[in-house]
Amino acid sequence: MEDEKLYPEVLEKVSRDFSTSRTKIELIEEYTKDIEALKNHLSQKVAEMMEKDFDRFLNNMYRIDVSEVKVRKILNESPFGTIPEKLAELIIERQMQRIKTQRLYREGKL
Repeated sequence: MEDEKLYPEVLEKVSRDFSTSRTKIELIEEYTKDIEALKNHLSQKVAEMMEKDFDRFLNNMYRIDVSEVKVRKILNESPFGTIPEKLAELIIERQMQRIKTQRLYREGKL
């Protein structure tokens, strides 16, 4: 399964998951073809959320089911300026895992 084919679903899931946190992730066509563009946009949104309401941000990470251990490691060990980008990568990675698992389940392979 090529990851590029998952980009539209990743964008949809990210947008839906962040809509409940009062942070809008725009459904822009470019993001379905260029994961770097989505990562850059998501990095900006992550930085905004962390600055405005850190507790809500952490709650959102929990809801998305991003590994708390990985989030804590990034927060504690990464240079400050790289944290939003690394967290965005983690979110995208988790969404891709979720999509792949859902597809395998639908196909009866789990």
